[in-house]
Amino acid sequence: MHHELKSDEIPHGNLKSSNILFKDDMEPCLSEYGLMPINPHDPDPTNDQTTTPFKADVHAFGVILLELLTGKPVQDNGSGLSKWVTSIVKEEWTIEVFDKALIVEGASEERMVVLLQVALRCINSTSTPPTIAEISAMISSLKEEEERSMTSSDP
Repeated sequence: MHHELKSDEIPHGNLKSSNILFKDDMEPCLSEYGLMPINPHDPDPTNDQTTTPFKADVHAFGVILLELLTGKPVQDNGSGLSKWVTSIVKEEWTIEVFDKALIVEGASEERMVVLLQVALRCINSTSTPPTIAEISAMISSLKEEEERSMTSSDP
């Protein structure tokens, strides 16, 4: 959606986990697209990002990843969760941020760390955030690596 609508400057504007719906085949769909567009010339003063509307979507996507990895619900637009995860990672207790249910279910800690790094790049307000295309490439690369490792481990 960012690729196709970039020239029209129509971001999602309200990206959050409750706006992600799944079809019967588990294909994700986004609701409320463009209903709350962010004006890049008049950013929300409560938002700590003075950025383009598409970068706000990137930040929101990072918060969604954090929500998935930690199992913690998002409140206050994710700023509390973002600060908590960042503080834990700074103390090098990275494994402590992950939802214990993911680990019990056998999720790869290595892959979760890679996704955490993607999320942290998305929410980092001190550096240039990646584009959605870059995020997609990072996640696709991780998925391809997982598929290769599964194929090579099959008898």
